[in-house]
Amino acid sequence: MKMQIRYTDILLPSANLGGENPLPVFRAKDPDLHIPYDDTFSAEEARMLGKNGATRVLPYLMQDRYDRNRTKRPIKAIVMENGHLRATILPDFGGRLYSLYSKDEERELLFANPVIQPANLAIRDAWLSGGVEWNVSQLGHTFTTCSPLFAAVVRGYPNEEFLRLYEFERQKKLFWQVDFHLPDESRELMVYIRIVNDSPEETPMYWWSTTAVPEDASTRVLLSGSRAMYTRPSSGVNAMGEMPFFPEFGTKDYSYPLNLKQSNDFFIQVPPEVKTPWEAAAYENGNVTFEKSTSLLHYRKIFCWGDRPGGWRWKEFLSEEGGGSYIEIQAGIGRSQRHGLTMPGNTSWDFTTAFGGLTGDPEKLHDRDWKAACGYLDGELRARISPAKLYGLHRKYAAFAELAPEKILHMGSGWGALETRMRRKEDRDVPKGFLFPEESMKEEQRYWLSLLEGGSLPDADPASYLLDARTKKALEASPASWQKYYHLGVIAAEIPDREEAVRAFSRSVEEKPNVWALRALAVLTEDQAAAEAYYDRAYALGFPDVGFAQEYLKLLVTQKKHAKAFEVFKSLPDAYKDDERVMISAVSASLALGDLSLCESGFFDRTFVNVREGEVLISELWYYYVALKAAKERNVKVTSSFLDWIKQTNPLPKNLDFRMK
Repeated sequence: MKMQIRYTDILLPSANLGGENPLPVFRAKDPDLHIPYDDTFSAEEARMLGKNGATRVLPYLMQDRYDRNRTKRPIKAIVMENGHLRATILPDFGGRLYSLYSKDEERELLFANPVIQPANLAIRDAWLSGGVEWNVSQLGHTFTTCSPLFAAVVRGYPNEEFLRLYEFERQKKLFWQVDFHLPDESRELMVYIRIVNDSPEETPMYWWSTTAVPEDASTRVLLSGSRAMYTRPSSGVNAMGEMPFFPEFGTKDYSYPLNLKQSNDFFIQVPPEVKTPWEAAAYENGNVTFEKSTSLLHYRKIFCWGDRPGGWRWKEFLSEEGGGSYIEIQAGIGRSQRHGLTMPGNTSWDFTTAFGGLTGDPEKLHDRDWKAACGYLDGELRARISPAKLYGLHRKYAAFAELAPEKILHMGSGWGALETRMRRKEDRDVPKGFLFPEESMKEEQRYWLSLLEGGSLPDADPASYLLDARTKKALEASPASWQKYYHLGVIAAEIPDREEAVRAFSRSVEEKPNVWALRALAVLTEDQAAAEAYYDRAYALGFPDVGFAQEYLKLLVTQKKHAKAFEVFKSLPDAYKDDERVMISAVSASLALGDLSLCESGFFDRTFVNVREGEVLISELWYYYVALKAAKERNVKVTSSFLDWIKQTNPLPKNLDFRMK
């Protein structure tokens, strides 16, 4: 069958993604993470650990307005198909490879999530499980994981069509592309990836491809390396060990992920001499799903939720009850997702990955000697796609990398078009291979065109953010307004120059009292009393968005000002009162005041939406509620020992159990 590319819809039960939270999340003061590790690390393995890994979101905004009300909706999809494989890609969800179906084996090679259900696991909050995700630029599930990418058909030589997904990454001002190649007779989907830093300045960088595959009791992970970085469960310290045995977890073979009783990840330090690193999931019947790449994408990772109620709850929460269990086999450029990486200026990085399936000898794949099983599969993969073949294809696809898109199937954001327009005024252009049509620009880009081309910002609440030197210069030259100084404050906060940011936000308030700058001052100060005073002033002006109320109540609860928090909650508009984060703070305050009414009105029966990975606040609130109720019945106080007894004697309801350990 000749390869086909078609742009279509697929019907899936889908939650509403909702809009963006307009409140900017400022970067951490310290750009680095301080990650504990022990003497099992070599000096080289410890180098760059935690570098540039701290929170950084802007100029993007948080995507935390989704729900769990799933209805069948048409989801835009691009299908590539030949006689052996059918690949389905979702351009509105970061170009995720949603499904890879093997016609030869008559099976799905990936975990294709039966629903579209965002959850709070990404840099910007919203994230989907399943398929293959492309993570670029900053530590975490990437900025565009629940956002549209451009998708275009490109024509290579001789007359070979392929699919390109691409975007302009606004934070580091990078350009990146994912080219999907499926030659007519290929049994592998070939994915060529290029990242371009065309600035003369070096920049922090990150790339991990995450591949979700089905998990059952027989699932075994095989790799082209064995030395693994992991987190010791008793101390939280990072250590190096050898696959597949880690005594801290027990005595089992942990190449079978369901042998683990808690979630964990293992970063595989693939030896440098391995030129085509790979990772695979093997099953009881000999079926294998694999990915194999050129050497820039050198390191590998296993992520598993673990065999305990919290892990199983997470898998269902991200999908549906009985929707399927999965693990992730991941591939990255850095040693781990906790290691920093620096990309030089005027540089392009590229690599090619083959995704596919095969059927091997079950006994050899499940040999009690894990290394023997890995050696067997390495031989099978060499026969299937040899290093010479993989590098030959990589060179071919690299030659196509700068070809212009022939036909755009799907529009991404308008930021690339804005960048193109501004560059052309400076007599330069975006890198070859990227095309951002003017019609992709929307209101959030036109907001900035009024400054960059018209000389002043519109008299409106901020709709989006730009942080580059070009924007800063235009702001400084624009007429005085509260918006001008507010945006200069945001830029300063991201440098980060907190003192300059405070000056700019204070000047914004002087120009006109406004909730945006007052909230920013509250976030940046380390004095909780001062933060409360800023929020008080903002509250008096009126909150234009529920995000302000979420932050204000959380601060009051943190300061143990429970009575004030509860009064503020009661005064909020009805539309804000039912918000999940507002309710969590209100319940925290009411329980601290000994009031059970909010809990008994069904708070714990609700389906929680924005629970963060590793978060246990809701379960702790439930335990305290049960303890307070029991204490009132016994006419005693809730002591730490009484609370411990409650935890030991009251099983946590399934809908509240998100514990990962």
